Amino acid sequence: MDCCINLASFCNKINLNNESVMFFVYEGMITVERQENEFYIDDKTADMLRLISEIKNDLGVNDEGVSVIIGLRKRIIDYQNKIKIMFDIIDNSKSIDELISMLKNNKAFSETEDNSNGNI
Repeated sequence: MDCCINLASFCNKINLNNESVMFFVYEGMITVERQENEFYIDDKTADMLRLISEIKNDLGVNDEGVSVIIGLRKRIIDYQNKIKIMFDIIDNSKSIDELISMLKNNKAFSETEDNSNGNI
């Protein structure tokens, strides 16, 4: 992890407290790197912390609620990507048999833990 942003000063700028940051570290939603007595984050973690701060401060949601919202957001993005793939496959297929074959062979639609209960 290429860490160059000081966590404490960054969180002060975005109005996010230490307890919240540690909650999201514990949840595995963000990663921090300790160097000497300071914690540092990379750009990807900074983006996630900005999103967390916006949800908490603008909507008044607690840490657990933020975790749920971000989890749902990730699932929605995953489903949007699957739908895009499906439309691309439909556009590129020449027959119904080819369409079925292409959908069966696409990894996005293969059986996984997440979709084994009938969901795509």
